[in-house]
Amino acid sequence: MASINAVIVPAKALSGGKHKIRISVAHNSKTRYIVTDIVIDSAREFKNGQVVRRPDASYLNTKLRNKLQKIQRRIDEIDGLESLTCSELVSLLTDKKCEGMTLEDVMEEYLSSLIKQSSANTRRSAFKTIFKILPGSTKVKSITSKTAQKLDAALKKSLEPSTRKSYLNYFHTLLNFAIKNGYVKFETHPMLAITKPESMPRESWLSVEEIRKIRDVELNRPLQRRCRDIFMLSYYLGGINIIDLLKVRFDSDRIKYVRTKTADSFKINKYVEFTIPEEAWGIINRLKDDQGMLSCTNNERRFMLKSLFQRMFKVIKKAAGISGDLVYYSARKSFAQHAFDLGISESVINYILGHKLGGRSSTSLFSYITVTPEMATAAIRKVLDNLK
Repeated sequence: MASINAVIVPAKALSGGKHKIRISVAHNSKTRYIVTDIVIDSAREFKNGQVVRRPDASYLNTKLRNKLQKIQRRIDEIDGLESLTCSELVSLLTDKKCEGMTLEDVMEEYLSSLIKQSSANTRRSAFKTIFKILPGSTKVKSITSKTAQKLDAALKKSLEPSTRKSYLNYFHTLLNFAIKNGYVKFETHPMLAITKPESMPRESWLSVEEIRKIRDVELNRPLQRRCRDIFMLSYYLGGINIIDLLKVRFDSDRIKYVRTKTADSFKINKYVEFTIPEEAWGIINRLKDDQGMLSCTNNERRFMLKSLFQRMFKVIKKAAGISGDLVYYSARKSFAQHAFDLGISESVINYILGHKLGGRSSTSLFSYITVTPEMATAAIRKVLDNLK
């Protein structure tokens, strides 16, 4: 049986601490939300499903109660309720042919349907940029090919092709979600007018000699040296991703972490674990804070760091005399290539990189063997000895 309640979701606060009151729909062990037009100034103005501490509380509670009653009546009228998923139920309750659905309404439903919170956060950030061009209050039914072209033109001015392609894909997915749920029908899909950037091949690995050049090049400015240090630290730590590097607490001689990108995937080895090589400690001790973490650990600084990499790596590349592309990811790809060239087992390389091991796509070998931290430590030592 479906149950409904009036709620606020702290993680989805509006600017200034305001909140939209939502109707939570719990059904078949899942919960989805229906966004209302009732806005309160702070979380303190909402308690036990009621608006409080406002002069207009009585009016808003009456309005909210009417919405709840309307939704409950619609639930009571649905045949075969138990056969519906929670998302399907919400689609029915919000009126599939609703003329008033906005981009923001669809976005909230779409994001609530995603399983991984990290995926939802990434897309929300992208939509925040998109809604600066196309306001979130834009009615979905009003989206046309010209609207999509306007978005594409604006993104083209401010974003790299790969990022622009990702944002266009997110917008495309949002429109498809609206179509799938019956919120809109397009005679011609707006995105048919858009030619998305071609996918560029992932940056190639650097040679051992090029990694040496990056390590040894004289750099004049602290920011340049800092970016070089973080790049080399990734290489020394087996090609660790930046999102994972910023979460590590360096308080022992070992590193042990779960790779964020594959955290929800089945893996024989949940953790990446090995002894931190001596080459890494000089950098770690320069960059870590009082808590033993690199001194740029919140999301805002992580995105600032990404922008910094883009600028500083151009300088480092020129100073080191590197001809190929140089980005943070080059450290990871180069480590993997160098390990492979040295004859290190693919299973050990996959372990160090935090890749998925086991499951349907693997051979039965992984049902019998285990890659150990000691094996990973020895492999990293072999790669770094080759760099001397």
